[in-house]
Amino acid sequence: MSPEQARDALVSTVEESASLLNVRGWTWDGAPEVGNCGQRSGERVNYTYGYGAPPPDGDRAADAQKIADYWRSLGMEVRVVDKPLIVVYASGGPVGGLSFSTAPGDYHIAGTSLCVPGDASEIRKQDNG
Repeated sequence: MSPEQARDALVSTVEESASLLNVRGWTWDGAPEVGNCGQRSGERVNYTYGYGAPPPDGDRAADAQKIADYWRSLGMEVRVVDKPLIVVYASGGPVGGLSFSTAPGDYHIAGTSLCVPGDASEIRKQDNG
């Protein structure tokens, strides 16, 4: 898998997850951010990406269950924490890891892509022209 494919898998998984919920106003925290992963810098990379929205007045537990079920359908291992607030964590499948938080201030989905061969410094240079 190329770094671009890993990035695209992360972004699409996060945004498809958000589309399952009856929530308006999703915005990304910024462009997917590339970084080094693995033992040595310059050999492997992954991306981070976040997506947030104002929470609806609806059922946060039901929304968390929708996300958990979807992530399980992608072959991810899922864990749900319900105290002090509901957070869904997942790993495996098309991405390295994801979380969905139903915090009082907002809904937030964040994740990391798979770790793939690449050099974060070189990718940043290409992305920034």
